[in-house]
Amino acid sequence: MSHQHHCLANDRADTATQFLQHPDNPMIHAKTIVLALAAVSALAGGAASVAALTPQQAIDMRHANFEKMGKAMKAIGGELKSGAPNKGLLLANAKIIAAAAPQVTKLFPAGTGPSSGLKTDALPAIWTDRATFDALGGRLVGEANKLVGVAGSGDAAAVGAQMKALGGVCGECHRKFRKED
Repeated sequence: MSHQHHCLANDRADTATQFLQHPDNPMIHAKTIVLALAAVSALAGGAASVAALTPQQAIDMRHANFEKMGKAMKAIGGELKSGAPNKGLLLANAKIIAAAAPQVTKLFPAGTGPSSGLKTDALPAIWTDRATFDALGGRLVGEANKLVGVAGSGDAAAVGAQMKALGGVCGECHRKFRKED
């Protein structure tokens, strides 16, 4: 291995280690772990279990899910910008996104919007135009699954193009259903 490639590999390993040890990493936050376990348990039980959560629990669970997706997207973007992306890191983060994507629409049960009186960026349109919201959720799942396929190839150009497609669905949903910051 050339010195330059060795240095790039070490830099990527250091970056991965920093990500895993960073205090903002959801994998090391007890609250996020508890929320993730609650989400898995609730979602495994079906929509009735999610609806049985308190509105605050549902809001917290969806926030944690979006944070997880956002961090994975950022990690993929960082790898692509590195000039020599690590195929394993691309694939691992693509799988995180693909696992989180199907949960998105399930984490917006009735009573968890602005009318709940709780802090949320969700617009009422999620519940008044549920068909559009659910359709975008389906597109998100499809694009996330395509990302896993191209990330496994290690083709940086293909991964970048698929990230753009995935980001397009995210942006469309945000414009229609998320309060502007």
